[in-house]
Amino acid sequence: YGFEVGVHFHDTYGQALSNTLMSLSMGVSMIESSVGGIGGCPFAKGATGNVATEDVVYMLNGMGIQTGIDLNRLREASN
Repeated sequence: YGFEVGVHFHDTYGQALSNTLMSLSMGVSMIESSVGGIGGCPFAKGATGNVATEDVVYMLNGMGIQTGIDLNRLREASN
């Protein structure tokens, strides 16, 4: 279609990583995340934080997908 699609997930029901994985399988290559999973949603009362960048990177590393992100340094930054 000539355009890229990105995704942004909250982890309200613990589904952010599985949704990310499904998105990747459908060709999505841009994933928004936040260090430490911080954030929320002013429009959805009770929504938990965003998917944590360190969780996404850990999952991708485990799948053999190179991100160019140093997971140890990322973890340090999230503390």
